[in-house]
Amino acid sequence: MTAGKFAEACPKFEASQELDPGLGTMLNLAECYEKTGRTASAWAEYREAIPLARAAGSKARQDLAVERAQALEERLSTLTIRAMSEQSADAQLEVRRDGVAVRSAELGAPIPVDPGEHLIEAQAPGHEPWSSKVQVGPNASKVSVEIPRLKPTGEAAPATQAPIVTTTATTSAPPSDQPASDGSAQRVTGLVLGGAGIVGVGLGTFFGLRASSKWSDAKAKCTDYPYGCGTEGTDLRSSARSAGNVSTIAFVAGGALIATGVVLYLTAPSKKESVALSVGPQSLFVQGSF
Repeated sequence: MTAGKFAEACPKFEASQELDPGLGTMLNLAECYEKTGRTASAWAEYREAIPLARAAGSKARQDLAVERAQALEERLSTLTIRAMSEQSADAQLEVRRDGVAVRSAELGAPIPVDPGEHLIEAQAPGHEPWSSKVQVGPNASKVSVEIPRLKPTGEAAPATQAPIVTTTATTSAPPSDQPASDGSAQRVTGLVLGGAGIVGVGLGTFFGLRASSKWSDAKAKCTDYPYGCGTEGTDLRSSARSAGNVSTIAFVAGGALIATGVVLYLTAPSKKESVALSVGPQSLFVQGSF
């Protein structure tokens, strides 16, 4: 990595961390990911290093991890995977992103991903499998893909099986020659989404505290944390990492829902209002007459 050969260095750090986990190796791996443009992977490693550095009493490493994670947050690109409503409620629907299972709670939520090409797959018993590749850009790109209705085995293929991929969303008020809405439905929707966002933040807090507790329990089982942990300590550390991931997802999804709810509520028109709302990847534009 010192020689700038990051593509060669990253796999070696990954192998080292898998064979003999260490805080220093984790920070080196995070830096290597960052240098190769894998912003989401780097951000995740830095965030995972924060509680480890705190537990080890290394304030310098903790401050470094916090600083680098915060610097990467505004550059994170996200991928939102949605399924048709009747499919998303099906417990047998299996969705994978780059070969990794996507939890049902992650569907419909913007998840940080590394820029580049990603393979989305979906399958369910009695249905033909579906897959598609989507391209996610760098620098806070927002991409959304919708999984189409899976074709039952033996049924003729629908007119299209391509995913619906969007990077921007735009809405506007009714034309001036149409009766204007009083905005009550939009305000109710905003309140509902805001309430759901608050629940998501609450879940994030719960799982964050759970992760912290698991890290403490894991440390107590180790003779020289993060070494000499044994089977029980390793399992506790794995549980803490899982809880931390769920906490991150819940916070991201909750924050997005709250923001959407606030925008919907504040831009809801009255009977004498005409409002146009345009949402871009990094901007919000509102125009109207009152």
